[in-house]
Amino acid sequence: MTLARESTTRSVGRGSTSFFRQRERPDSSKHAKPILVMEEVYKYFRRDVPTLKNVNLKINRGEFVFVTGPSGAGKSTLLQLIYRKHTVDSGRILFSGRDVARLTKSSIPFLRRNLGVIFQDFKIISHWSTFENVAVALEILSIPKRLIRSRVAEALDRVGLAGRGNEHAGDLSGGEQQRVAIARAIVTEPALLLADEPTGNLDPGLSIDILTLFEEIHEAGTTVIFATHDHSLLQAAPHRLVMIDDGHVIEASQGLRAWAARTQSMVAS
Repeated sequence: MTLARESTTRSVGRGSTSFFRQRERPDSSKHAKPILVMEEVYKYFRRDVPTLKNVNLKINRGEFVFVTGPSGAGKSTLLQLIYRKHTVDSGRILFSGRDVARLTKSSIPFLRRNLGVIFQDFKIISHWSTFENVAVALEILSIPKRLIRSRVAEALDRVGLAGRGNEHAGDLSGGEQQRVAIARAIVTEPALLLADEPTGNLDPGLSIDILTLFEEIHEAGTTVIFATHDHSLLQAAPHRLVMIDDGHVIEASQGLRAWAARTQSMVAS
């Protein structure tokens, strides 16, 4: 997976074993096992008013899953619990079999090296070059410079920015800046890619382009969780759909049309 080779046997906590190993590929018997399991998860930001209520969700390796719901429904919170920006108040989250909430502070960076996260506001550094914005994800892993150069070039090529590593990120268009953010997220070859409203600041045409890019990354073997409230994207791609409604997670496995029909039926009744 994404840990530096020299880190594959490093302890991630006193008395513990190595967390994940770089480029570890599941064999056929493991492939069907879930990469992420959420069990009876609750998260409160206000007393007695849970943002997420009794969330049970299972995502298998290689899936592409849309998470949708209105603004404030808890989409971002769900993703933040996965990469440990926040911790659950009850329940548990298993990523590759490990309980995320029980990880020590020293092992959280190892968790995040196996996750790629893309945000709505890009979070790139405008006065850095495109190359520098992507390379930083590898530099913190102490990967050799020669390997960094080749990996960054490959990532930029995958997102359609080949040969543009020397350009200042601040000079790029919004869509191009989001592609830089995606390149930074995939350059470490993560097992799971989390996208938090990644097209929220883009116009509809660019949004479809970015969604297509995520689908290409998914087809190469990466598991993707894509949070969005944009129904045009949900209609454009018939992936598994999970809806957050009043803090509950509701499956709409047959896609947006099935969910819309269910919603209309509930309103009519």
